[in-house]
Amino acid sequence: MIISIIGGTDGLGKWFASFLKNRGFDVLVSGRDVIKGKEVEKELGVTYTNNNIDAAEKGDIVIISVPINVTESVIKEVAPHVKKGSLLMDITSIKERPSKLMAEFSQNGVFILPTHPMFGPETPSLNRQVVILTPTEKEKTNPFFEKIKEFLEIEGAKVIVVSPKEHDKIMGVVQGLTHFVYISLGSTLKDLGIDIKESRNFASPIYELMINIIARIIGQNPYLYADIQMHNPQIKTIHETFIKNCENISEIVQNKDRDSFVKNMKNSARHFGNETKRGLNCSNKAVYAISKETEKLLKSVGKEIGLKHIYSENVHYGILKEVYSDNIVLKQNEKEVILNISNVSLMENKELEDWKIKNLEKYFVDISVLFKKDVDLSIILELLTHKFEIEVIDRYYGDKIDKNELSATFRINSYEKEDLKKLEENFNKIIENIGGKLRY
Repeated sequence: MIISIIGGTDGLGKWFASFLKNRGFDVLVSGRDVIKGKEVEKELGVTYTNNNIDAAEKGDIVIISVPINVTESVIKEVAPHVKKGSLLMDITSIKERPSKLMAEFSQNGVFILPTHPMFGPETPSLNRQVVILTPTEKEKTNPFFEKIKEFLEIEGAKVIVVSPKEHDKIMGVVQGLTHFVYISLGSTLKDLGIDIKESRNFASPIYELMINIIARIIGQNPYLYADIQMHNPQIKTIHETFIKNCENISEIVQNKDRDSFVKNMKNSARHFGNETKRGLNCSNKAVYAISKETEKLLKSVGKEIGLKHIYSENVHYGILKEVYSDNIVLKQNEKEVILNISNVSLMENKELEDWKIKNLEKYFVDISVLFKKDVDLSIILELLTHKFEIEVIDRYYGDKIDKNELSATFRINSYEKEDLKKLEENFNKIIENIGGKLRY
């Protein structure tokens, strides 16, 4: 089976090209940029063409993955060339208009399944990701619908099936209203001349969360967010309703009408029902997670840590030198690396140790010590493991030592070669204080 992805050289189209290729499908991608297309072809092991129609004609499944503002024109371009018996899909975040156009411009015998993956290209897998399918009642009977749904669910995705119109109404709120509100908040803070970094010094936990969400949204692709606002037919009504409520609450405040303000909040809380409690619990968890990790970092100053980048999953390993403002200073050998706290997560001890075993060279020094013969080495080893990564590699009774003595050889391990001498010195001091004698 050949899967053609129109716009498969970038973004989510490229993500699906890689994902489907790794699942054993033959993948053909198209894109305007020939240089980028050839790079993707080599990188993913897929086939590239700069001809959308050629890709559409060859595909058993044809997926349109292009920006919202050109989706309609691309559907009109490629839909007539999708062969009978094949499936035509789009994965844009607007569904009403694309759904109608795919049905209008495809020839009889072509099956259609408008789709909206609710994740971005940085997502590592489909596991726990939401994918929305928006077939018409007729399209639910096509032979591809259940197969696609089952494939997604086997991969761990949460699949939601709604009509194109219902999708756009919900997405108008979930995406459109959410983006509109936070982009407006960002503009408001700009016009008020608020120094965002300085304001964090005075921040409540909720303000901190709000600033982070605003920054997350306005730091994304502005063209994509513009298209979400401007191409969803439900947005106009949603905007008008939101602005009306803003004006109403503002008027209540200006009139110092405390009772009306309270009534407004209570009515909204009543509409939310049990979701108010859920929202409180979830926001508390978010606040707790932020403060807890910062607390852990502060307690780890001077210690060895591992930090995993939340997007690339690259690991930064070293000694934590300092935590200040939003930054972490990590000492790696003789150099210092500054990382933003929001971009990394602190690795747990087991995860870090597994990473070190897999990625770092281990150095060691062996030291032999004489003890009284009846000594309990397990107790000594338990004491030493609090200070060193250490193991007993040899026990000896014999002619070369006193019959009342035991010789134990300890191996001290370290991932830092230059630390071995200092570790050996500390070990020797401890041994002398517990009655052991170094054996040379």
